[in-house]
Amino acid sequence: MSHSQSDHNGKRPEKPMLSPKFLSVSHRSLFFQRLNDLTSYQQTSPEYQAVLFILTSDDELYAKMGPYFSSDGFRSFDMFDEVDFSGGYAKISRAAADLFGQDYETSLSGLVGSLDHNLFHTFLQALIIRKYGVNG
Repeated sequence: MSHSQSDHNGKRPEKPMLSPKFLSVSHRSLFFQRLNDLTSYQQTSPEYQAVLFILTSDDELYAKMGPYFSSDGFRSFDMFDEVDFSGGYAKISRAAADLFGQDYETSLSGLVGSLDHNLFHTFLQALIIRKYGVNG
């Protein structure tokens, strides 16, 4: 086993405890407010948490993605049929759907090149959340 798979005693390391770096106090507040509206399973689901982190990070994303995300799931197919996204918003919303496990291919080079500083930070944090989940 490699070092990344076990520690020196042969035990698997515990899952890292990570707290996301929110863009603002209002981002954090809105994230946890919407998280509390989900079922207990969804509240601990990295897929739900990653999408929620993205959609609560920005007023335009919240307005456009919010109505399609609930305890009933993430209706991204309807969202993309009904909502017009442009530039970086189009890329990060498709990345959110991809992180949720829906059938969207995301070009990382295209994504990175189209995101402003805040959306790029949001995307990086969403990747971490999708991998490890949210701890408080």
